[in-house]
Amino acid sequence: MIRKGKAHKPNEFGRLVRIDEVENGIVSAYQVLPGNPADTTAWMPALQQHQARFGRAPVMATADRGFFSAKNEREAQDLGVKKVALPARGRLSVKRAKQQKQRWFRRALRWRAGCEATISTLKHPFSMLRARYKRDPGFQRYVGWYVITKNLFSIARYQERRRGGHGQIA
Repeated sequence: MIRKGKAHKPNEFGRLVRIDEVENGIVSAYQVLPGNPADTTAWMPALQQHQARFGRAPVMATADRGFFSAKNEREAQDLGVKKVALPARGRLSVKRAKQQKQRWFRRALRWRAGCEATISTLKHPFSMLRARYKRDPGFQRYVGWYVITKNLFSIARYQERRRGGHGQIA
């Protein structure tokens, strides 16, 4: 059971999956999280996994409000991330509000909002709403197959755009 705290649906059933996305809608990593951990604990493992996979920290990293903490921002900058766009929760100080109104910060948040489409695509067109495999190893495999399928679609869509094609890819 997952406690989300939403008024219309306070409890949900399922597993939490962290999805890391890079340019052109490619999912670079995912992790099935045990239990119901706070989002703030998944931030640094995602950045460290990116650095291990690509050999450098990302130039820009962003996530939603659930990942915000001053410690997460500081650690990301220490890791070498030049632009950390984590929107703060609650009432903002004048300095923080000014930072969050900067053009690069707003662009990062728009890009992050686009990542919500990836989650929606995994859930709906690829039917990742209900796992067919059972237990933890099966669920890991289940999520992995959906990520591979989604990445193949993203690569095909990117190549079609580069060729200047007008055809639609589902």
